[in-house]
Amino acid sequence: MKSIRLKYCSEQGCTFKFINRNNLKDFSVREADGSVSLRLFLKTDEEIMLRCHTESAESFQQRWSRFEVSEEIFFDLAEFEVIESPTA
Repeated sequence: MKSIRLKYCSEQGCTFKFINRNNLKDFSVREADGSVSLRLFLKTDEEIMLRCHTESAESFQQRWSRFEVSEEIFFDLAEFEVIESPTA
């Protein structure tokens, strides 16, 4: 079962949340001002917005394409900062 790993940080420290790949309905990627914005649309109608300053949209798309066809079990988004999540 493939999963997507998200990193949530607060003053108390960081925790990780895994989202089952099958629960991902869609996503959008946008690059502007030196950062990549990622919006995940889950089948539960939840939207999670993330931002990363260390990866380009092209490299993200390449990593995602490799993940989709590989045997890897999780896609790591720990470098992305969760900037909005209604249920975080």
